[in-house]
Amino acid sequence: MLSESAVEIRRRFEENRSVTAEAEVKRLLDEAREASHFITHMIVQAQRSPTTGGFVVKPGKEHAGATLEIPSEESLSKST
Repeated sequence: MLSESAVEIRRRFEENRSVTAEAEVKRLLDEAREASHFITHMIVQAQRSPTTGGFVVKPGKEHAGATLEIPSEESLSKST
């Protein structure tokens, strides 16, 4: 998911490369920052354990104090 996110972010930057209006550039950068924050703080990668077959999650320090939230349809539509 992280690599797919990086591809999508790069695509969006390339798609908007010709934007020069200061207000529009600011809006696009704010969206990029919000997406970056979401990816960094809300997505945890899990790996399948070869011994148990279950998933192992190793949260980083940026996840300290975070709570698990199941995204609602409303929050998902805001992130696209």
